[in-house]
Amino acid sequence: MSFESTQQALTAAASVAVAVGVAVALLELRGQNTLRQVNLVMQLFSSFGEESFLRHYQRVTSWPYESYEAFRNTATEEDRVSLMVVSVFFENMGLLYRRGLAPLDLLDDLLSAPIITTWAKVEPIWAGMRAEFNQPQWVEWFELLHNALRKRISGA
Repeated sequence: MSFESTQQALTAAASVAVAVGVAVALLELRGQNTLRQVNLVMQLFSSFGEESFLRHYQRVTSWPYESYEAFRNTATEEDRVSLMVVSVFFENMGLLYRRGLAPLDLLDDLLSAPIITTWAKVEPIWAGMRAEFNQPQWVEWFELLHNALRKRISGA
């Protein structure tokens, strides 16, 4: 093999090596992005297991309020705090989903039952509050996430 042939072969090999390197780097970046998304969701999800959050969650999912009127007339200050704590948690998860930072399949695996159960309890309350205070955007990402999970579960 002549010097020129060897040089041409090495040049071609270098070009292939660069292309392979770029492809590997792109795959690595994609993998890191997925890992960051999962890490972000898991960090936020970790508060779901904390005792203080669980107390609010249990309060919301077991309270007797079936309408905004009933909530407005008889809810305690602690009920109002629990509504906000739990709703803000799911609102944040919904925002991550909306922004493409939390994949729906991960949120489904982690939180589908709590989201569906909680939304059933708080939806009439938030509907009333939205109307009374003319704030239709309140907990919109919680609702969006609930609807996306319902659609996914129903197979639609």
